[in-house]
Amino acid sequence: MSRGRRGAPAAVPDNPPTAGPINPPSHLWLRVHCNFDTDQAIFSWSADGKEFTPLGNPFTMTFQLTTFQGVRPSLFHYNTSGQPGGYVDFDNYTVEEPRARGIEREIPMGKTVALTSGADGSFLVADTQNDTLINVAADPDKPAPQNARFQVVDLGLGRVALKAADGKVVSVAGAESVVLKDLGDAKPGDAESFQWVNLMRGDTMLMSLTNHRYLATKPNSPGAVTANALGASAARKSGAEFKWKAVE
Repeated sequence: MSRGRRGAPAAVPDNPPTAGPINPPSHLWLRVHCNFDTDQAIFSWSADGKEFTPLGNPFTMTFQLTTFQGVRPSLFHYNTSGQPGGYVDFDNYTVEEPRARGIEREIPMGKTVALTSGADGSFLVADTQNDTLINVAADPDKPAPQNARFQVVDLGLGRVALKAADGKVVSVAGAESVVLKDLGDAKPGDAESFQWVNLMRGDTMLMSLTNHRYLATKPNSPGAVTANALGASAARKSGAEFKWKAVE
């Protein structure tokens, strides 16, 4: 029985090797198209570099985190009989990354935005009567309410302050208390500062500099916004992940 890198029995492949054309051309192109959102890769070959033929079914790019190496496509030649014979020359290797920056959106510095919960679509709004930050259910037939509009103030280093329509800014008074504060001519401090965190697929989180916790709503339960979330959920439905839209 063969052995793996750490002495464990080598895994037996679930699928047999994929065979290419019986009489391949002497000069061909090999391509692997990787989708790292779905962890699926499609291997293919071409005789002219234009029309590609798939090699087998889509391949699931599973990997272990022992060495943190991830998936590393490579090109090599081997003889299936285990005997010397044959060779291959690779004269070119290119990588095309149409989403090298992912699908993250730039922080909307200086813009007025509306923030909605990824869990239930509710709006973050300024409760101007009680000077608190709350979330309210969205009405799909109406635009964002006036008190759901916040100006994103650039504080540098990817940090922002959120200024409501009445000029007051969002401030973290405690893990369970997020209020609106009139700073006058003073600059925002840690309580009013949030690290803007972009997630894949366009979601956003706002980390308070006071306790390194995230602003959060309680899904399907409008009420007070807190600053006690530890991080994102895989489904982006915990109430701490938001979507933003620029508004007039």
